[in-house]
Amino acid sequence: MSGSTTQRILWVLWPSFLVAAAAELLVFAVIDPADLHLFGVPVDAGRMPVYTIGFFFFWALGAASAALTVFLQRSPVEVNRCPLDADDRPAGCAKQAGAQDAAG
Repeated sequence: MSGSTTQRILWVLWPSFLVAAAAELLVFAVIDPADLHLFGVPVDAGRMPVYTIGFFFFWALGAASAALTVFLQRSPVEVNRCPLDADDRPAGCAKQAGAQDAAG
């Protein structure tokens, strides 16, 4: 994994972890897990599993939001970068190795 990829993963996971912790505190300060109902049926689980599932739900929601932000903030250079080497690009590609020699 490159340094940039690792950095972007941390940009997604760390803030979403903090948001999940804050959301967990706020939601379960108001709602008692023992009083939860899912589709009209009482949730038959202890408090700790509900806290755990709630935390991971909030973390996933925060991570999706942060990942979308990281994805949309890419620079034009990153978006338009060709993944192929100059010699492997198809004929007629403006970024082909021979195209630069002919133009210059």
